[in-house]
Amino acid sequence: MNVSRHHADWLSLVEVSGPFVSLPVLLRVFPQGLDQRDPVQAKALRSAYEEWQDNPAAAGKQRVWVIYILTDILGYPQDQIAEGQALPAGLEVDVPEMGETLRPDFALVGPYGSDTAGQAQLLIASYPSEQSLDKSVIGKHWKATPATRMMELLHGSGVPLGLVTNGEQWMLVYAPRGETTGYASWYAALWLDEPIILRALHSLLHV
Repeated sequence: MNVSRHHADWLSLVEVSGPFVSLPVLLRVFPQGLDQRDPVQAKALRSAYEEWQDNPAAAGKQRVWVIYILTDILGYPQDQIAEGQALPAGLEVDVPEMGETLRPDFALVGPYGSDTAGQAQLLIASYPSEQSLDKSVIGKHWKATPATRMMELLHGSGVPLGLVTNGEQWMLVYAPRGETTGYASWYAALWLDEPIILRALHSLLHV
């Protein structure tokens, strides 16, 4: 397998901005290529996606879909996904000039017994399916996009990596303080037709 061609193929199917997901970086981190495709997982994903897509605005459906991706596709243990009152301290970022406080909907935290136990490793923000991640958030005074909000949240909290989704688009945001912010977007509909990009997402984010 030509690994350079392998990575170039999936990069051509993903919207990338910034240097953090680039061919040189991928060749260094994944010199053997991406994780292998799991056909059983792919079949279950199609079923789950179609169920979500049938009525994404139904009560609770967005959360179920997001949790499914985090646990069944990315492999995050349920007890490492914090939300609500269980979110670690320090993940709220005030934007006083806009009268808003930014916070994630979920956070992936380090496992119990590890050096990073309870510490946020990845911040996740979920938006309704009708909200574009590249347009101002509907109904908010501050005319910032979900992507920009996540960047500010990452800068303010000191967590460098975030994931933003409206269910269809899944945007990885890498925003360490003092460095150029990078973005990479995957689209759920393409996961079914182009399995290599699902393998890429899995390789980059699974535990």
